[in-house]
Amino acid sequence: MSTVIAESARLATSLPPTARRDEDYRIDSLPPIDMDSIPVADPPNDVQLLAGPRQFREGDTLPEEYRELLVKLIYNHAEILDSKPYRDMIDSQWEVAKREAPTLKDLAMMARFNYEEFNHGYIFSNILNGLGGKFEKFELRQYLFEHPKQNWMDLAIHHFLASKVGVMQIAEWADSSYEPIAQVVPRVFREERGHAGMGYTHLTDLVRDPQGRAEAQDKLKVWWPMALDMFGNSQSSRNQRYRAWGLKKHTNGQLREAFIGNTVPMIEALGLQVPDHEANRRYL
Repeated sequence: MSTVIAESARLATSLPPTARRDEDYRIDSLPPIDMDSIPVADPPNDVQLLAGPRQFREGDTLPEEYRELLVKLIYNHAEILDSKPYRDMIDSQWEVAKREAPTLKDLAMMARFNYEEFNHGYIFSNILNGLGGKFEKFELRQYLFEHPKQNWMDLAIHHFLASKVGVMQIAEWADSSYEPIAQVVPRVFREERGHAGMGYTHLTDLVRDPQGRAEAQDKLKVWWPMALDMFGNSQSSRNQRYRAWGLKKHTNGQLREAFIGNTVPMIEALGLQVPDHEANRRYL
């Protein structure tokens, strides 16, 4: 993941000082999730590679299986502005933020979060539309996104865990065989790191008192298994096809284990206990 991080750092440091005066209110000025410290096992050598990095461009005639997998990848893992359920999810988070954000700074950061999420949706909707065809019945393919965000604690845990999963999945696309996806990875990666960092910072603030820590501990019973399920089945046969076509690098199980190994210490550092990794799971 170091290539993506290096590009993100270059973009950040290339800004003139006058463009960085608003850093105190920027999501990506919060302590970001350090993705370089997350070791992921080497991908298994179990598929024949059918496509190399950035091999296909918008407008190219795509192999039938490749196009089918590409559409599924975007549907399952990316934000899509054409999706009303996705827009409704962002709106519902904003309603919670307007009602419960502890400070104006927190509210300003949530406004920036909303902008970046809508922009991600616009980016991936354009990529999807660039594949041609008519796409209907957009749904939220990750059931975590359908879980009600009832209060500020829900938002904090959601942003920390779900955005961190998203960062790990986006890093898989850095050398995607589909060039339009590879091109947007540095920006989306950088911003999602900020979303995860924002969530962890808010969670850190919320668990400082015993009542907040008890609430977080109770909510983790729900959010932790949903976050782990975002990676999909460990023995997914479709994952093999994604890797064969250069759309992913690692297995679902490898990414999930790397996520667990890096995230558990962060949660325990807050005085919280991580639930059993297999409890209340849908996809093992």
